Amino acid sequence: MFFFTCMYIKHISKSKQIRPNFFLVQSDVRYFVCPRRYSSNSLCKHGGNIMAKVLQMAVMLGSSKLGHGAFGFDERQTDSTPVPQMKRELPTRKMCLEAFKRTHYDILIIGGGAVGSGCALDAATRGLKTALVEANDFGSGTSSKSSKLLHGGLRDLEQAISRLDVAAFRRVRSSLQERSHIGNLAPHLSQPVPILLPVHHWWEAPLYYIKLKIYHLMAPKTTRSFQYLSANEALELFPMLRRQELFGAFVFYEGQHDDARMCLSVALTAARYGADICNHMKVSRLIKNKEGNVAGAEAVDQLTGKKYSIRAKVVVNATGHMSDSLRQMEDSEAKPLCTRSWSSIIVLPRYYCPEEVGVFDPHTPSGRSIFFLPWQGHTLVGSSDEPLNLPEQDTQPTETDVQSLLDCVKHFVTPNFDVRRCDVLAVWGGYKPLPVQSDSLHHTLFKNHVIQLGPRNMLSIVGGTWSSFRVLAEKTVNAAIRYGDLSPLRRESVTAESCKLDGASGWGPKMFIRLVQDFGMERDVAEHLSNTYGSNAFKVAVSADSSGKAWPIVGKRLHSEFPYIEAEVKQGVRDFACTLEDMVARRLRVAFLNVQVAEEILPQVANIMAKELSWSRDQIKKQIRKTRTFLNSQMGQLTKESASQLNIPIKMSVSQVRKFAGQFRQMDKNKTGYVSIADCCRAMKTMGVKEVPVDLMHNVLRDIDVHAQGKVNLYEFLLLMSAIVQGNTEYLRYARLYLDHKKHMKGSNFPIVMQMERAGGGL
Repeated sequence: MFFFTCMYIKHISKSKQIRPNFFLVQSDVRYFVCPRRYSSNSLCKHGGNIMAKVLQMAVMLGSSKLGHGAFGFDERQTDSTPVPQMKRELPTRKMCLEAFKRTHYDILIIGGGAVGSGCALDAATRGLKTALVEANDFGSGTSSKSSKLLHGGLRDLEQAISRLDVAAFRRVRSSLQERSHIGNLAPHLSQPVPILLPVHHWWEAPLYYIKLKIYHLMAPKTTRSFQYLSANEALELFPMLRRQELFGAFVFYEGQHDDARMCLSVALTAARYGADICNHMKVSRLIKNKEGNVAGAEAVDQLTGKKYSIRAKVVVNATGHMSDSLRQMEDSEAKPLCTRSWSSIIVLPRYYCPEEVGVFDPHTPSGRSIFFLPWQGHTLVGSSDEPLNLPEQDTQPTETDVQSLLDCVKHFVTPNFDVRRCDVLAVWGGYKPLPVQSDSLHHTLFKNHVIQLGPRNMLSIVGGTWSSFRVLAEKTVNAAIRYGDLSPLRRESVTAESCKLDGASGWGPKMFIRLVQDFGMERDVAEHLSNTYGSNAFKVAVSADSSGKAWPIVGKRLHSEFPYIEAEVKQGVRDFACTLEDMVARRLRVAFLNVQVAEEILPQVANIMAKELSWSRDQIKKQIRKTRTFLNSQMGQLTKESASQLNIPIKMSVSQVRKFAGQFRQMDKNKTGYVSIADCCRAMKTMGVKEVPVDLMHNVLRDIDVHAQGKVNLYEFLLLMSAIVQGNTEYLRYARLYLDHKKHMKGSNFPIVMQMERAGGGL
């Protein structure tokens, strides 16, 4: 006991600066944000409270353990539960397709999102013969379009306190425990992130303190505590906050992960435990036995068109917001069980948010909630307001979504910060499945998931979040065992304590150093590989080609701005990537970070995949064309309505428009539809502008609100020439003010606010 306490104190004396007046005090991979006055040199004098908490924690835990990992979990296995062993190396997609022909499964899961993949892992680790099919790619739906947070449900806690709802309290406690379990399951994919909670009025401080205190007490004992910062300290940590609207702030901790990689890792780990998994397999009909009960499904391989009949004792419907479509195949008279809500997230450059801390404000002065989260060198911005009643098949974010979030940003950050449309690097949106509210399901008002046994014995799951996917999968497999009379090798789930995802065993937060030292990789590339593949990063490093330089020795980057290397494309193919979209969106994540960069590397990535998958030239062109359509429609390259947003009339004659349009086409030699600002400056000089007014041009570009950084399209070019060459800057300013006023006066643009208890309790 004394040894562990001394080692803990030794680690906590290490500090890492995150702002001029703030330090991250480190204990293994746990951090505490504290003012500079509590730096490592003065911790012994002023850190009495911290040390007291450490000692108190040690006494409470006894000599049995001190928690490790991102959220304070114990990495050692319990003696009472036998540790399941992975049965095989990762099978190929072809091997799984062959297994579908000859195997009669215990359980067939339809849907390869978070919950479906979790069910496959839970069932496989219990020794059940398991099959998993997904119509698109693993995690291609809502599971890859989350806020990347493993939240414990702080907003859910507010609802629980206001209504004294015991069930909601239990939900929060379960989410906090599950966050710890996910940290144990995949420590390389999940890490804590400090969240700044602004306090706008003095009377909010004690209310937030009580809520955060309860939140902390409900969490596992080793979860880091929260702390209070003054307004000045909060501004040092997050300089973009508005000083006049800030009284102070709290810092608390949530979990963060790479959602698409987590979903993929869960599915691949299930495959190594014996499950047969296959993406791009769309279920066309359900197979029924003589009694009329569901006994399997017929699935069509979307790559070849070949049909497979997959038979199983129990079929699980885990298709998210599309679950009612599958339930209609089971029973044509089935009443809707799922309703959908929509939320969008925009990606901004890293200068919108510090790399070390995020911000969540549930009660902004404008009345809306907003969050800023650092993620992979970028900033995610979203709001918990969720419009409803959108078309079922429409998954394309709209320009209204983008402008609504940008308006939130403009009203939240300091006024002297110029928020521009061109800063939006990507935007995505996703449906969140929620149980319907009805008389027969009145309990779902405060319940965010339902597991239902259908009239033909198909199990359907509706709802759930990333923080609850594991326990929801456990409940579903329990129900499948009970209703299907299955005989697993283990009656109890082992995913909470005794199971780790492939790549988690042997991983440590400093493992990237070995990649740098042994293989000669750049540090950011090594850190990326370590935090993405875990201990499997060494397999990627071994297959990496020489860079042809003195340094780095291996690892050819796909793009200079990102740590992705060519060897990852080869690994992605082994990890069931079948299309170019699979690769750039869910293996490399570049499509979720910067759409223009994703489009730029498409030919390079396609050529590497072609060698691995034996694509012809026509197939390469087809893949590039399809992926560009995906980037344009679903990742914000061309949001709906953006192409028709010609709001400001161009104040030019027809002959002038023709003249400038011809000049634009001459400058756009590659026919990209854009010309650079530097080209525009050169064009101005040919028109008699002796010295380009840089400040004036900056204001004009701001008023135009261009859609890309450093370049303009034809419409924006014409407005720019009209303002600077023709001298119509005042007209442009008044036109923009009028349109902004008109937009804010139009009531239909305000989003429909989702009820708190129906929104999942998270950010």
